[in-house]
Amino acid sequence: MASDPKYWLSMADRAGDPALAAEASREFSEELPVGPGAEAGPDPKSRRDFLRIMGLSASALAAASACSRAPVRKIVPYGEAPEDSVPGVAMEYASVCGACAAGCGIVVRTRDGRPIKLEGNARHPVSGGALCALGQAAVLGPYDASRAPGPHIGGAPASWQSLDDVVKQGLGKVAASGQGIRVVAPADLGPTGEAALAALVAKFPTTRRVLSDPLGLEATALAHAQSHGVRALPELHFDRARVVASFGADFLGSWQAPPVHTRRWSRAPDAARPEAMARLFVLEPTLTLTGAAADVRWNLAPSDQLPALAALARALGVTLPREVRAPELAPERVARLARELGAAGAGALVVCGSDDVGTQLLVAAINDRLGAYGSTLSLVGQPVRPEAAPMSSLLAELDAGSVGAVILLGCNPVYDHPQGAALAERLDKVAVTVSTADRLDESARHCGHLAPDLHFLESWGDRRVRRSTLGLMQPTVAPLAGGRAAGESLLRWAGIETAYRDFLFERWRDEKAAGMSGPVLQAAWDSALEDGFWQGMEPEAPEPAFRPEALAAVADAPAPGELELVLYATVGLRDGAMANNAWLQELPDPISKTTWDGTCSLSPATAKRLGVSDGDLLAIEAGGQRVVAPAVVQPGVHPRVVAVALGYGRSAAGSVGDGIGQNAWPLAGVTAAGAGVSLTRSDVKLSRTGERRALAQTQTHHVMEGRPLVLEREAADYARSPGAPRRHEKLTMWKAWEYPGHRWGMTIDLSACTGCASCVISCNAENNVPVVGRAEVANRREMHWLRIDRYYSGDPAEPGVVHQPLMCQHCENAPCETVCPVLATVHSSEGLNQQVYNRCVGTRYCANNCPYKVRRFNWFDYAHDPHLRLALNPDVVVRSRGVMEKCSLCVQRIQSKKAAARAEGLTVADGDIQTACQQSCPAQAIVFGDLNDPKSRVSRLTRGDRGYRLLEELNVGPVVSYLVRLKNTGGTP
Repeated sequence: MASDPKYWLSMADRAGDPALAAEASREFSEELPVGPGAEAGPDPKSRRDFLRIMGLSASALAAASACSRAPVRKIVPYGEAPEDSVPGVAMEYASVCGACAAGCGIVVRTRDGRPIKLEGNARHPVSGGALCALGQAAVLGPYDASRAPGPHIGGAPASWQSLDDVVKQGLGKVAASGQGIRVVAPADLGPTGEAALAALVAKFPTTRRVLSDPLGLEATALAHAQSHGVRALPELHFDRARVVASFGADFLGSWQAPPVHTRRWSRAPDAARPEAMARLFVLEPTLTLTGAAADVRWNLAPSDQLPALAALARALGVTLPREVRAPELAPERVARLARELGAAGAGALVVCGSDDVGTQLLVAAINDRLGAYGSTLSLVGQPVRPEAAPMSSLLAELDAGSVGAVILLGCNPVYDHPQGAALAERLDKVAVTVSTADRLDESARHCGHLAPDLHFLESWGDRRVRRSTLGLMQPTVAPLAGGRAAGESLLRWAGIETAYRDFLFERWRDEKAAGMSGPVLQAAWDSALEDGFWQGMEPEAPEPAFRPEALAAVADAPAPGELELVLYATVGLRDGAMANNAWLQELPDPISKTTWDGTCSLSPATAKRLGVSDGDLLAIEAGGQRVVAPAVVQPGVHPRVVAVALGYGRSAAGSVGDGIGQNAWPLAGVTAAGAGVSLTRSDVKLSRTGERRALAQTQTHHVMEGRPLVLEREAADYARSPGAPRRHEKLTMWKAWEYPGHRWGMTIDLSACTGCASCVISCNAENNVPVVGRAEVANRREMHWLRIDRYYSGDPAEPGVVHQPLMCQHCENAPCETVCPVLATVHSSEGLNQQVYNRCVGTRYCANNCPYKVRRFNWFDYAHDPHLRLALNPDVVVRSRGVMEKCSLCVQRIQSKKAAARAEGLTVADGDIQTACQQSCPAQAIVFGDLNDPKSRVSRLTRGDRGYRLLEELNVGPVVSYLVRLKNTGGTP
């Protein structure tokens, strides 16, 4: 291996550590034998262990001791079949994703009355078919056995009627006494949810709203209320931008609406004019997905964010009412950013992830100066966020005894607020406390009443993504856990007995279908449900004017600390609400590749100075709180920054999420005005505990051997000299395969791929890929059919990053096929490498012979929760212990579409068949189709100048090709 390869996986790989190559060459990370009952290492006196170690009689031993008969399952017929349901035939319903606040449009695929797969709704006017990993994983939600089976009073099960009577009586007494009723809720409940809350306020006038905003988005809305008079989050049009500057806003990973932003920020370059690609500058304290996708990325400490923006504003001609200290960011970098943003003008966009209102006011001033409002971002037509008090005011009221009832509506502040412990203590003393959590979570355990909400796949509801666009949510399965829509609970307590579906319909009719009646009204409603949204006319009003006087609220930045804390939402867990989802827990972090743990990231320089290595347990102290987390030495972290992952450390998430990692929310601060949560602070202390916790990471056992697996070029250079930089002469003894019909293939655009991992979770859901758990991931036995390899390049302080999705390459001269002793892996007449499970005896010869290392061996019958079995795709067999498995290019989808076309006398057109990974990709980086069709998109891309195949020199003939990544750095960053 070269001493300093262009691309590297870790600091050890970059340094050419020989121990890394030696470790990677080991097929097994523990002594054999393995399996149930194997408590010790191999017994040298045991003939069976001797044979296992020596590899003799592998087929017989695998058949005898590794394989097992699949469990017998009995079919239970319908008592009464659902209307329009055909047994074994999938049905699809349009709805709205409720996994986060983005409100993306989705299509829910159901089989025999149960949801089994979520996809983005391609017709949705905002999300446009994009769906993130959280949305894909949300299909497990209805089947979660940790959900509450029904309402509770005082910790004991109760009927809904009893609960309603007790809550109404309690609220009535509180209101009559003049005490306050406080509803803690997120900013967006949907129009119908807001109407239900308004009904409760009308019934009990002492009711006020308290905001739950754990990730700090309220600061942007407050800033625009001051700068433009509109309390809203602007709509961001990345697709219209020529230059984007992101200050700590991971808009491709976890900030605001990542799938929407990713769909709009598509890096697939124009083949005719690659030099016209938009340019992305990212200034951030720790490496994120957005930073990995950047053309130019610079480290920026949290304390330097406001000074850097102030300097940029001054460079662009914005007049500031007070002096702000000079930034640490190099003046030449500020000058370059100002020059390129200024040149782009209305085609520029600046975004910022700060939870500080003053910082967001500077961003608004810069965008106004550039002329971006009305072009690359817009406030016209955006939903106005409701007025709400901060959590600090609720605590003050509770201390004063002026609040007699608290309702926690769709939030968990005891867990995800820095003052959660104080809130828990006070909730225990309040007369009436109600939670609508779907389980007895950390907050619900301190409430006297539990009114469990439905999962969004079980519920009616809506989300307003624009004032003119209303997403409609409809149930795709009957409630499985005895819950009730939170909005319906509010109606009951307000004395309104209307069913929530009817309440939704009436509100929609009055707003969107005024004047309609009879069949016309019903047809409009049915059409809206079929589309999943209702879209009216876009407002033609001008953008509100910027108010320069608002900049008076911009204060000078605090002095930098010796170490600064950054708390960040992970791509997989975000705020931790879905921590009980095993798919998300096992999803490798796209940057650090860790699973099943929340980590503390340090730069290589800081780790070296402190004597810290991966897995060392560190004590992080801030604001009187102490949290212990394992260290990850992470390139791209600012040398003064300690970055700690949020979303872990749940104690009441459920059987999967409890006790995983540590809860870092107590380390957060409260903003100066008490308006929200501050996820950065400068008073952090870091110390070693002397203990270690081994990390469960992926991509630790693959090495590149110096080979160029990912290829990238500067866009301007490519425009002058197009083409992939490597083409290999093919010498072969094989006879060429003949494909008289279809020949399926795939291409992946490395310029477009952001590494968001939506495709990984989509593949899990489509193909029933099992979860193996932390210990097995640490033993290198993850089962993902699709992995995303992450490669660094350049300086570890500010590295470049390339993501490369990798699945079975379906080689034409497949090395796995020649070594299988039982013909369990064979080639199809349409170019697919197929795995015949009932032939496989688990020799693992194929995995050993695969140059891409994409085949997985089922070491165990991995646990399947009986409830989660309902989410399995019946089109794909559930593999049992002792067989190999790998990507099939979703052969079940291929056969289904071919059968449907044949039944209608049609031919399969280009684009009719989409693999699960392709359909879920927000960046549209994956293209699948027929290579025998010269007009198909996959065929044209594969033959194009940017196309290349992985390890092409081996002449194994993969049908998956990649497109060279183009970066638009504009020269040396």
